[in-house]
Amino acid sequence: MESKLSVTTERNILQDLDDLEQGSKLIWIVLFVSISVSLLNGFHTMSYIFVAEVPEHWCSIPELEKFNWTAEQIKNISEVDECHIYNFNYKDLAGFKYEDAVKYVEDMKFNTSVIPCSSFVFDKNGRSTIVNEWQLVCDKKIYRANTFLAYAFGKLMGDGILGIYSDKYGRKQAMIVSLILQAISVPASAFIPWYWAYFGFKFMTGMSISSMYSCAYTILSEVTKNKKKNLFGAIIDSMFSIGTLLLIGIAYFLTNWRYLQLALSFFTLITIILVWFLPESPRWLLSQSRHEEAQKIVEKYSKTSKTTALIPASSNLSSSLSENEDTKKKGLKKCFGKTKILFADSILRKKILIMYYLFFITLSVGYCLIFNIDTFDTNRYIYTAITATVDLIAIILVLITLLYLSCQKACAIINTIVAICMLSIVAVPREHVYIVMALTFISKFCLMANFTVSMLLASELFPTSVRNSALGSSLLMAQLGSMSSPYIVDFLGNVAWFAPTTLCGILTLIAAFLCLLIPS
Repeated sequence: MESKLSVTTERNILQDLDDLEQGSKLIWIVLFVSISVSLLNGFHTMSYIFVAEVPEHWCSIPELEKFNWTAEQIKNISEVDECHIYNFNYKDLAGFKYEDAVKYVEDMKFNTSVIPCSSFVFDKNGRSTIVNEWQLVCDKKIYRANTFLAYAFGKLMGDGILGIYSDKYGRKQAMIVSLILQAISVPASAFIPWYWAYFGFKFMTGMSISSMYSCAYTILSEVTKNKKKNLFGAIIDSMFSIGTLLLIGIAYFLTNWRYLQLALSFFTLITIILVWFLPESPRWLLSQSRHEEAQKIVEKYSKTSKTTALIPASSNLSSSLSENEDTKKKGLKKCFGKTKILFADSILRKKILIMYYLFFITLSVGYCLIFNIDTFDTNRYIYTAITATVDLIAIILVLITLLYLSCQKACAIINTIVAICMLSIVAVPREHVYIVMALTFISKFCLMANFTVSMLLASELFPTSVRNSALGSSLLMAQLGSMSSPYIVDFLGNVAWFAPTTLCGILTLIAAFLCLLIPS
């Protein structure tokens, strides 16, 4: 009898919740929290472009600087490349006039050894960044990319650890934990003087951003119906680009990386205020058999408190609750168990491996194009602004494109276009910056569209029982792709300015071919 009453109560609450989904204060609170979190995601992910910008630099030679030699004179006399100098006796050279010193060393260069720079001088007219503060160039260049790795790995761990926490203790509780992490890590990273402490705080920031985004998106999906869910989802996705555009404006005026980090903590405060008004997800409360709490939330946001009629057992609401229950992660064991199913069947295995590659490449190449700004030698403010605008347009146009093409065909065509653009850059002289940028922006537009298409394709390819595991593990591969991008740019960019884009072109061409091999 008690069980029947419990089921009846759930159905009544779900009916009331459906009424709320038609339009209520609850929907708007959840939407604004989700928008705020998506803006934070854009801020902290894209801040790497400005916080880790590499200013113009050259080797420091104190012996010559002491005698007021100019930077150009020092570079002309000593520089082999930006990381090495000739092993001259600079103490003796300092006593020469510049013209005499040039003649003196002209023949000596062929017989003089080369040594790495012991310290560097950075252009004071540029931005103050973590690169010039901790001299993250040459043999320390990898430490620059490692800061983005820490952030991306934090996002990876946040999805896993705090994702499971949110399923056990609630969406709002997980968001509160994430906000505490962020309220500590973001302002702290603006003050600490040590690189490794900054590295740790970036990891914490990544964990908090990822968990907050996941929780906000989940709550939104649990309180909205399909039509509104798609619309609100598009709005939230677009906020990443809006956040990037706002970041550009902030970074333009705050040229010191520490002030920029501190400014971003202000937006965390706004999110804390919004989350204060956020209730727990009623559907999550129902899944935990906490009917009374769920009922109180529904009544609070209902225009009229009424007792609804009983819903037949065959109702969509019942199946909706059942489906919602199925999506809950009960622990790592269940997650890995479902992932194993994807590899047990040959057709599913082929599908999931192709999707892993597509997700990995889409984010890896996408971030490579963003971080490759130093290689293109162009204005990073304009470049980043156009990239963000292109992403906004892509979100809109991809929905129109899918009215005429299947996800599989769209995926193949989009990757082919990216490959053609990326491989074409090899034939363009480096000084033709606008042509290179045009090809890059076309590629970025396509990659943004490709991510949306890949998400939809993944949801179509797999049966309901393993769909969440397939999509979740694919997003894991996407995060690994984003982690690899700064290393591709930093190391291949040293080989040739077009090397990163050439590799990206080859990888996306393979992706286009694999799209055609996906079993129907």
